[in-house]
Amino acid sequence: MQKPRVLLTYIESGMGHIMSMSAIASGLKDKYNDQIEIIESYIMDEGNEDTIKFQKFLSDCTKKTNKDKFFGVGIFWFLELVGKEHFMRLCHRTLFKKYTDATVQTMLKYKPDVIISTHYFITFAAVELKKKYLPNLTVITYNPDNNVHVWWDNRSDLFINNNDNACNEAIRRRHFDYKSVRKVFFTARNEVATANGTKEEYRKKYNLPLNQFTIMIADGAYAQGKAKRACNELIKHLKFPVTIILLAGKNEKVYNYFEKKKDKVPSNITLVPLKFTPLAYEYYGASDVFITKSGPNAVLDSLFMGTPVIVDYYAHNIEKASAKLFADTLKCGVTCYFIRHLPKTVTYLYEHPSYLEALRANINKNVNKNQNGSEQIADIIISELKERNLLK
Repeated sequence: MQKPRVLLTYIESGMGHIMSMSAIASGLKDKYNDQIEIIESYIMDEGNEDTIKFQKFLSDCTKKTNKDKFFGVGIFWFLELVGKEHFMRLCHRTLFKKYTDATVQTMLKYKPDVIISTHYFITFAAVELKKKYLPNLTVITYNPDNNVHVWWDNRSDLFINNNDNACNEAIRRRHFDYKSVRKVFFTARNEVATANGTKEEYRKKYNLPLNQFTIMIADGAYAQGKAKRACNELIKHLKFPVTIILLAGKNEKVYNYFEKKKDKVPSNITLVPLKFTPLAYEYYGASDVFITKSGPNAVLDSLFMGTPVIVDYYAHNIEKASAKLFADTLKCGVTCYFIRHLPKTVTYLYEHPSYLEALRANINKNVNKNQNGSEQIADIIISELKERNLLK
């Protein structure tokens, strides 16, 4: 029997979708590389100018939601109001038709038996591919978010979530067939799952002060939320010895701003600006606390490294659900949405190490990277292939 062709699709709309797909790829390669043909594709980059243009549009929308909270919340409110998933399908078959068609054609060239998606648009395009060209195609979606928003297409053959609330929302509110919905543990890509260095080891590796309270600040891949203001507020008001790591990501303007400023900060502060790095998780591991907007993948990476979070912002309903899950429900961090309160929050954690330790205990209890959801996803994929007689 010929090996089933499994197409793993990467798309940049923020970095979270890429990180989740990387975790799924790790799970499949580790357990089933000999049974299936794994094809990894940055699918929008491999098409034509239409797919590249649409990926940029999606990325720009993500950036805009980070800068303008009313935009992000407004988009979700509007779509809930005007017709939910049916309106989304109509838009992609009319307004965005040429982009959808171009993506479908790019997928078709691989002649896949299975398409794995972590993004709503890729799932929609895969379903369209199945309808028009490949009726035996299996479309499997992993939802990296902590809720099920209105954009998701409910026609996936399998729709995998990382918590019970999302599964319930998929079935009861978004009208997914309950037989298609699955739940797994949180996913960690291989490099994070195997990163077991101590805080001291990571500080030594990056020449950070060894015995100083350490804060990391980030705002997604583009640093267009509160990161800059949060960092400046902490520089201005923190009075104890502290290391502040500012991850500017792909935002050269923010990086250059803090690079010029790092030698002018008060003597009690060590300021470390960083550009985008795939090793950001090691800096999380070096930190005592991570201040970030509520992007589910960044928050999870920090928790996988044992570092509590302070959520200072959420851009839309997806990130609001993440803050509610990880901070309010699982107690793996705290929220602080007003910049002026951030120095007091950080100072409290510095002065009350027992509270910080309680947050770490909750992380150990609820977010165990050794119970890796990516392996569960791999098992689910293989089980589905066997059920469809694509594997023995």
